[in-house]
Amino acid sequence: MFLKKEFRILYLILFLTAIFLLFYFSLFDKKDFQSRTMIGKEIPNLKAQSLLKNEIVSLKNIVNDEVFIVNIFASWCAPCKIEHPFLVKLNQDKIKIIGINYKDNRKNAKKFLKNYKNPYHEILIDSDGELSINLGAFGVPETFLVDKNFIIIDKKIGPIDDQFVKKATSLK
Repeated sequence: MFLKKEFRILYLILFLTAIFLLFYFSLFDKKDFQSRTMIGKEIPNLKAQSLLKNEIVSLKNIVNDEVFIVNIFASWCAPCKIEHPFLVKLNQDKIKIIGINYKDNRKNAKKFLKNYKNPYHEILIDSDGELSINLGAFGVPETFLVDKNFIIIDKKIGPIDDQFVKKATSLK
């Protein structure tokens, strides 16, 4: 049995409308990725060239017996600009922040820090993404809260917020 041409067009329009609405409403679903794969594990002793100094530095030489934060960022990352004031606040609260500059141009990274203020105690260059891969990162920004024993307490995928700041400052 053949449908009349008008019904075929009507079914096609209804089908395309349903597909459009499905994709449209999925854009507004809250996507809160909370990877827990590294939580409870020891953070690797990351070793790389410093962005601001011309020397190789390692994480265990930077941090001594204190709660600290490792933040993966890039100058080209828009959400990194959103979270930056929270990092500055954490720095003002005397929490040591180690930055990992992810696949970025050195000149652009320095300009970013000059424009937005540098909250980092030290910044490691991750030009090929290997450091971030070793941490199990999905992209930028990502932030790890690490205790005095180098155990990862929390991981935030995406920009940090007031809730993350409160948690970090309460552990200080």
